[in-house]
Amino acid sequence: MKAQKKIIAAAVLSTTLGSGVAYAALYGFGPAETWTIQQIAAQTAEVSGNIAAFGTAFSTQMQTKFEQIISSVAVATKQEALSANIVSDGTRQAAEQLVNAVRAQRQSDQVATAYLNYNPATGQGYDPCGTNAKNKTMDIAFESAAVQAKTTVGMADVAPGRLVNSTAQAMQARRDTHRSKFCTAAEASAGLCSASQLPGGDTNAALLFDAAPAGSLQTEARYAYIQHVLGAPDQKLEKSAGGTPAGEAFMVVKNRKDALLSVPAYSLAMIDAANTQSAQFGGKSPNEVLKLRVNQYFGGKEAEQWSGSMARQTQRGLLVEAAKMAGLEVWIHHKQYEQNQRLEANLAALLLASADKLSGPLEAQYQKVLADTDNVTVK
Repeated sequence: MKAQKKIIAAAVLSTTLGSGVAYAALYGFGPAETWTIQQIAAQTAEVSGNIAAFGTAFSTQMQTKFEQIISSVAVATKQEALSANIVSDGTRQAAEQLVNAVRAQRQSDQVATAYLNYNPATGQGYDPCGTNAKNKTMDIAFESAAVQAKTTVGMADVAPGRLVNSTAQAMQARRDTHRSKFCTAAEASAGLCSASQLPGGDTNAALLFDAAPAGSLQTEARYAYIQHVLGAPDQKLEKSAGGTPAGEAFMVVKNRKDALLSVPAYSLAMIDAANTQSAQFGGKSPNEVLKLRVNQYFGGKEAEQWSGSMARQTQRGLLVEAAKMAGLEVWIHHKQYEQNQRLEANLAALLLASADKLSGPLEAQYQKVLADTDNVTVK
């Protein structure tokens, strides 16, 4: 029972302290109770003040800590975002630098490739400017040789369509030229002429194939040789004989003869022109110019330089050089084609000339067969 009373008293005291009116639960109004009440009120006020101060301080501390936490979270969030941005920017910048490096490398490779492909020493074949100039010079040389050959044929006393005043005088002029410039040792020993620097030059076909300067004794000998081969010139007719049947027959034969002789005349003149040296081509003949072009690939000092240049060429340079060589080959084939045409024309002229020997017997046989046919028809 006493224990129950103590518990009840403690509960009442606790309730009284919590409400601030503890004295209302006490019984008795003596000095001890008054002091006790005062002490309780004082303790209650102190405890209430402490609780209020603690609450205020705690609230303030909580608000401060909360603000600090919020600020820390904001700072951490911002740092995290900033860190992510830095990482992202760094990654982007690294990617940009890689792209720039790749672009720079490609540009460098393109520049290097373009330099190697289009540099005259590595991408244009051997000596592009010089080769082009030499090829043009060679082509012009042979074109001029054809023009010179036509001129040579036209100047001869046996030129197609030409008639001389006197065949005997023309042959005498040839003989005088021979004895004054091309007297042989046998003729000199016979007292016909004096020894010359080029004995028998006007009858030596080998001189046609040797290079000689224009206007030299060798070229004069070649010109005289061509005239000797073509034969004696034809003497012109008197005006009164031109309209006669004999005169007309003569001109028909003359035209046929000139047509046949014009083929070998032009061929011989072409050989002469192709081996005549000219200052226009650096003192070289067309055949010598051709030889220099061919020697670039197959002999001479230029061949060594060409071989060394090929070792430095890029693939494009080798293809360019191959195209140049193919072009030169086509050009040579064209010149060979023209030469073969002259050869065929000479063979045709030779065949026709040889057939003249058979024309008489064949004509006689034809007339005989024709007459026999007429006799059979009459019977």
